[in-house]
Amino acid sequence: METSWLCPTDLDRSRVVDANDRVRMIRKIGSGAVGVALVVSAPWLGWWTLILFALSSLNFINVDLRMRTSAHPERVSVCAILFTMLLLATGVALSGGPRSPMLPWLVLPAGMVAARFRPQVVIAGLALTVIVIIAATLGVNPQATIHHPVAVIATLALLTGVVSIVWALETAELHQRDDAILDPLTGLANRRQLSDDLATVWSDATPERPVRLLMFDLDGFKAYNDTFGHPGGDLLLSRVSRTFKEAVGSHGRAYRMGGDEFCALLWGDSDEEMVESCLSALSAAGEGFSITSSYGSVLLPLETEDPELALQLADERMYAYKDSSRASAGRQTRDLALQILAVHEPELHMHSANVAALTEGVARRLGLSDQELSDATRAAELHEIGKVAIPYAVLHKPGPLDDEEWELMRRHPTIGANILSAAPALARVAEIVRAAHERHDGAGYPRGLAAEQIPLASRIVFVCDAFDAMISAHSYRPAMSETEALAELRRCAGTQFDPDVVQAFIAEHRARHTTQAQENLATAEPKAKIGAHA
Repeated sequence: METSWLCPTDLDRSRVVDANDRVRMIRKIGSGAVGVALVVSAPWLGWWTLILFALSSLNFINVDLRMRTSAHPERVSVCAILFTMLLLATGVALSGGPRSPMLPWLVLPAGMVAARFRPQVVIAGLALTVIVIIAATLGVNPQATIHHPVAVIATLALLTGVVSIVWALETAELHQRDDAILDPLTGLANRRQLSDDLATVWSDATPERPVRLLMFDLDGFKAYNDTFGHPGGDLLLSRVSRTFKEAVGSHGRAYRMGGDEFCALLWGDSDEEMVESCLSALSAAGEGFSITSSYGSVLLPLETEDPELALQLADERMYAYKDSSRASAGRQTRDLALQILAVHEPELHMHSANVAALTEGVARRLGLSDQELSDATRAAELHEIGKVAIPYAVLHKPGPLDDEEWELMRRHPTIGANILSAAPALARVAEIVRAAHERHDGAGYPRGLAAEQIPLASRIVFVCDAFDAMISAHSYRPAMSETEALAELRRCAGTQFDPDVVQAFIAEHRARHTTQAQENLATAEPKAKIGAHA
């Protein structure tokens, strides 16, 4: 929406609209009282007063209709107030100038201005009213005004008093209203104001001139809060809020939804460059921290016909954007960690790949969601990453480990989790890795968790890891057969391993062997036919 001197901000414009709704009944009562007075006084003042009253009534009816549809309700309101002032000044001039009984009524338009507009407009309205009073008295009958100025002086005093009282009441009401619609920390409009604004701009939005709703969420703010404390977090929110409001500027309005969530309504030129400006404004970086932001965008009314649905859609798109960014960062971190593992411990890298393949099948069989399945598979790939910090001599010792060496070895899940948790995108994976050596009976490490205390993904990785370790040869023992390894899993189900996970693993192993046998058979048949023809 285009700004004007009367209402340079959309908040000023909304105050005009709200004030018109609040004073509508008072205006009707006041106009009715003036009308009755004019009708009763017509025999003395003249019947022309009824014409003025009729014009005034039409003016009031017209202003209500036009303010509902106008893009600039403040201009409609000012025009109506100026027209009322002109009618009253005409009545004063026709009924005796300084001796007119209508003279005090010239206070009413200035009171209307004080009830609606910002201080600069109220002062201008007050000055204009003084000029009109002087013109309607001194200009009509200068002698009477100079020799009998009491009525003019009293009217000017009444004008000052009424405007002061109305202005004070309006300021107090606006203060309470601002407390209700403004975020106290940042000074931005809040969620309640957004709901009101959505309802207002909805009627103005068209496919040719759409309104863009943007939802933002700060990435990395929780870590910043944990590091620098809540006072530091509040200072950061205040700072980015100021730059965010400047980025939105006259193109719309900026909001804080709560916490680290922000919103913007853009009704001006809201191209992708404008979106990038908002993203940049809601970012900060310094020593030890980096704050970025994710966003979701909806065009009204092109993408939805419901303001509430628009909020929901923007929120969903924002979190889809956030998850996409996290997934990308997570893939990069995971690839780097796997590369480190492959360089330092090639055997562990191959072992982790086998465990990941087994984990994916068992997790699917146990009904894990897509996100849980992804986390479990990544954890299986990375569950040995902590061993890069274990001395080579300990990790490759040909004989049994002593107590001190075992104590060192048991630290690798914690080391691995700490490495992975440095990347926020792998925070969930890190917790799975941390618990990947916990036993069902609570005798595992590093925290001695038991049964349901252990994440299901960790229980799955533990079983798959144990199976692949058993069927692989080591310097200190030969490899078991798969039949022996399966028997060992069954024997330890309920103590070392989760019985349900073991059951699912055996079912997955049987299904894989059946599939492999069928594939081998299918491959062997063509070869047999070729041999027969030969």
